Amino acid sequence: MTAAATGYLAENDAARAELARVIDALTEDDLRRPTHSGWTVASTLAHLAYWDRRYHLELARWERGEAGAVPAPEWADDDTNAALLPEWLAIPPREACRLALEAAEAVDAFVAALSPVTVEAVLGARRRWLLHRHGHRREHLAEIRDALG
Repeated sequence: MTAAATGYLAENDAARAELARVIDALTEDDLRRPTHSGWTVASTLAHLAYWDRRYHLELARWERGEAGAVPAPEWADDDTNAALLPEWLAIPPREACRLALEAAEAVDAFVAALSPVTVEAVLGARRRWLLHRHGHRREHLAEIRDALG
């Protein structure tokens, strides 16, 4: 694979580093600050942890050659987020920080170690976001920055 084809690895690393910097700077008040639609900074971090873990599991299936299930419709992600928001809000804010960093580190390491065959299969199935974890992180880091002013 070319450097251009794997540029997402550096982007994942950069977004994970940015996540760590943001988390290190957050106060307890910051973590409880609302972001949107009943979410808080801490619940947004718990959300990031969930989706990084969720896609880590999916990538592990790809790597084992067990992929092939029909992807869920887009609204399923919205339903998952709505169903899990009460749990995410219940997680102690500092624990949400730990979970977000732990999940990001784990999925990024897994993505970096994927076989070229798996990477090509994931890209061929048009599921690039499984590899490009930076996009989701940066989307929510922008929401957090907006909430903090």
